[in-house]
Amino acid sequence: MTKSTKAGWILITAALIMAVWVFTFHNSKADKTTDAGFVLNDSGTVLKSYQGSGGSVQVPDGVTSIDSGVFANNSKITNVSLPNSVRTLGSGVFKGATNLRTVTLGRVSGIPAETFQNCMSLTSVSIPSTVTGIGSQAFYGCASLGSVTIPGAVSSISTNAFAECNNLTSISASNSFYSSYDGCLYNASGTRLILVPPGKSSVSFSANTRTIGAGAFSYNRNVRSVSLPNSADAIESGAFTNSRVASITIPKSVVSIGSQGSWKPSEMYGYQKSAAQTYARSNGITFIALDAGHGSSSSSANGSSSSSGLTNNDYPDSPDSGITNNDDPDSPSGGSDSNNDDPDNPSGGSNSNNDNPSGGSKSHMKTHSASGDAGGGNNGSISGSGSSGGRGPASGGKDLTPKTADIEIDIRYIFCACIFLLGVFIMIWGNKRKYSIVKKQTKQA
Repeated sequence: MTKSTKAGWILITAALIMAVWVFTFHNSKADKTTDAGFVLNDSGTVLKSYQGSGGSVQVPDGVTSIDSGVFANNSKITNVSLPNSVRTLGSGVFKGATNLRTVTLGRVSGIPAETFQNCMSLTSVSIPSTVTGIGSQAFYGCASLGSVTIPGAVSSISTNAFAECNNLTSISASNSFYSSYDGCLYNASGTRLILVPPGKSSVSFSANTRTIGAGAFSYNRNVRSVSLPNSADAIESGAFTNSRVASITIPKSVVSIGSQGSWKPSEMYGYQKSAAQTYARSNGITFIALDAGHGSSSSSANGSSSSSGLTNNDYPDSPDSGITNNDDPDSPSGGSDSNNDDPDNPSGGSNSNNDNPSGGSKSHMKTHSASGDAGGGNNGSISGSGSSGGRGPASGGKDLTPKTADIEIDIRYIFCACIFLLGVFIMIWGNKRKYSIVKKQTKQA
């Protein structure tokens, strides 16, 4: 046996012995259960499961990570507080905890996928300043959640993170990735509308709005009438998919309208030879022209037309209201309507509270800007990169929230593998070298 072969076998044998020892040692470490029902790993840093009686739960200090689904489908817990030592959460930690009302998240680095999915009693949650990402369906179905504040470090929010939160009326954000206006989520500069909360029933737009992003109205079932501002120039594909917007006014500044699945408004107001007219004709939507003079015409895909009865530049969402105060449908300042007519009210009437989806008086329109925009990428999340009017995220993509701590790989296994491979290499190299020498000697003979 050559020296290289002998050395190789020694290394391989040592690697196998070490691997057996590491495996035996690893499996000999027993989980421990506290008096309060917390099942922790041997070192007490990982919360493996919970077997307590519920109610108000305080996770032990020293825990740094919580495995997936630890409190999932637990209807007994009502309040949970995590210590500042916790950094990572597995997916679906509180999923289906139907009686959970409040949560203190300590200093976790992210809110992974399905963390609070279907926590129907969750009324409030304070997202720590340490959170950088909010995963897919993280708050899906939290029907009691009324408002959410996005902290400064968040750079990625999944497009469906707040889907089916039917009472969510306000999302507040102000950082280098996101901003908010009238309770809606925008990119940092306020040029791209990212999300209209599912619970909102009317929308006022930021003065800088240029793009209606993909999925912006998708999960909202309450907004029925929308009048886009003159600053808008694009409606991305899927912006109104599955929404219930029945009447929409689109200014001539909009030059691009993407496909909208499962959405067909009953009427679309716009200008002749515009993107709005083209879209209406292509999709069989009744189109009412705003620039045809007295008694503008409406048309659909079959070429039929009728008189709308609009006079004196009446607000387009109120064709039967009889308003004669020069209510400019495309003016962000709301025109000179002394009655502050409510555009969401198809029967006309008046609104002394100035509930104008076009933004009301310019002096009250708050403009958000910051360094960097959140145009989004094609990764299934609303990320903080891209241009100010950037194209929206594609659904079903990669979740950018921080990785969970469910998988533990003992570095000693890697060390054993390296020694094993080194032994194999030495044996192969030695035998190859020996073969070359023998072959050379054979040729010389």
